[in-house]
Parts: sequence; C-alpha cells; structure tokens
Amino acid sequence: MEGLFSLLLLLILSLVAVFFHLIRILFNAPVDFSMDWNLFLSWIPLIIAFFADNLTKRFGRIPVGVILLSIIWVLFFPNAPYMITDLAHLTVDYDRDLTWHDVIMLFFYAEVSLFNGLVSLYWIHRAWRRVFNRSFTWLLLVASLPLAGFGVYLGRVRRMNSWDILHDPGAILQNLLESAMDRTALVFSMEIGVLLGILYLVLWSIIRFRIRYTKKA
Repeated sequence: MEGLFSLLLLLILSLVAVFFHLIRILFNAPVDFSMDWNLFLSWIPLIIAFFADNLTKRFGRIPVGVILLSIIWVLFFPNAPYMITDLAHLTVDYDRDLTWHDVIMLFFYAEVSLFNGLVSLYWIHRAWRRVFNRSFTWLLLVASLPLAGFGVYLGRVRRMNSWDILHDPGAILQNLLESAMDRTALVFSMEIGVLLGILYLVLWSIIRFRIRYTKKA
C-alpha cells in the first residue's frame, strides 16, 4: 500500500520525540503524558487520510466513502497543529539545562505532529482530487485550513477536544456559537490557516517537483 514508507518514517520520528520525553523524566521531572497523548491524536487524521488515499486509488470514485472519511478527518485534523500552541508552556531560565531540553523537546513534538498533519492533508487532498472536480477539491482544501485553526482555538482556549463531539455535543455547539462571534478566535483561526497553507504549499511544491523531475529522468 502506498504511503507505508511515510508512515514508518513518521513513526520513527514519533518514537524519537518520546525518547526526548524519557530523557526529561530521567531528570526526575514530573511525568506528564499529555504531549504523548496529543502526538497520538495527530496520528488519527493521518491514518484516516492514508485509508482514504488508498481506497480511492484502488476503487476510484467512491464519493460517499470519501465524504464520510473526510468528515471524520476534519474533526481530528486540528489535533496535528494543536501542539504548536504547547510552546506557550515554556519557562525560560538560561542557566538551567532543562530549559534548553524542554525547548528542543516541545519543538520536536510540535514538528512531528505538524508533519503528521501536513502529510494527512496531502493524502486527503489527493483522495479528493480523484473523486471531485478541481474547483470543489481546492474549495475543500482552502476551507479545511481555517477550520483546523478554529479547532485548535477550541482546544487551547475553550479546552474542548475531538471526543466531546460524542459525549458532550451540547457544549461543542455552545462553544462554536460563542467562538464564532469572538474576534480573537477568528484571527487565530485565520493565522493558523495561513501557516498551514504556506507549509502545505511548500510540501506540495517539493513533491510535485520531485514527480516531474522523476518523469523527465
């Protein structure tokens, strides 16, 4: 199945991130597995997009299946860029070794989580391209970026998570309505969306250049 090498590489990077955390624990620091949980959550949209990409490649146009997978994907996609906001937990003490370890560790967790999100975006985008027309595909792509930012806002500021959709949908609806009228939420969503869009454009350009170069070679 296409993409297995990418999954293996991302798994190795995730294990390296966990290794940084284990080093932190060896410093007799309090154990906090929230980073590992957030990293695990970033794998959910990646796995969903992996299956959507391979299903559309094997079976062609399956709009109902892709729509269902896309809905689940967009609900969990914000978990990938969410870890960027964990950098807000950093405390600075330039004479303390743990300060620099924490900077590297948190950045690495955020980086791997972001990689998971960008690769998942590429795979789900490729699945959309096989099923929908070009204009609708790009509409879905552009819309998913600020929606991801909005999801990060709900998680970081409103303290909501993807699972609340199942066990507390009322709270989700209330937070959605309140946040939709919040200027900070809108600005935050757009800026995260722009960040993801720029990073995805870089990833897309690199992959497309590699494909074209390989064909010419």
